[in-house]
Amino acid sequence: MRITEIKRHLDGRVQTFECDLVYAAPSVRVVRFQHPAEARLAGFHFPPGTYTYGFFWRGRHYGLYRIMGPDGRLIAHRFDVIDAVRLRQASVEYLDLALDLWVSPQGHLVVEDAEEVRLYVRRGVLSPEHALLVERTQRLLERRYPAIIAEAARLLQLR
Repeated sequence: MRITEIKRHLDGRVQTFECDLVYAAPSVRVVRFQHPAEARLAGFHFPPGTYTYGFFWRGRHYGLYRIMGPDGRLIAHRFDVIDAVRLRQASVEYLDLALDLWVSPQGHLVVEDAEEVRLYVRRGVLSPEHALLVERTQRLLERRYPAIIAEAARLLQLR
């Protein structure tokens, strides 16, 4: 079954990604996205044929992407700090709060876009409440990312 990932940005942009639904439960959706072309992001190389599993939970302020090479090899995990997650039958929608955390296959964690978050706060685009949410979620992910990645791996086994 096809499902649409709808990513709303703080600057008003909206991105949509057509995905395959991999797993659905009342509080979680797992989708699979096929990358259209080779790319390089955050120091990671995504060769042609790369695909990503996306994990979205109701009530959590992060989404997780498990990025896989065409050979099934793990390239990286990426956490997005998000809010207002809506899980529907045909879509997953959320507000992207700009901060990303990348995790290498060896478990090395890198925080990305912290300066963008500070800029959004200075401009008043990111509310004080959302800024606090970003900060709390970053701390949570820095402590718990191995357990969350393990939970996502278990969800993939259920499919």
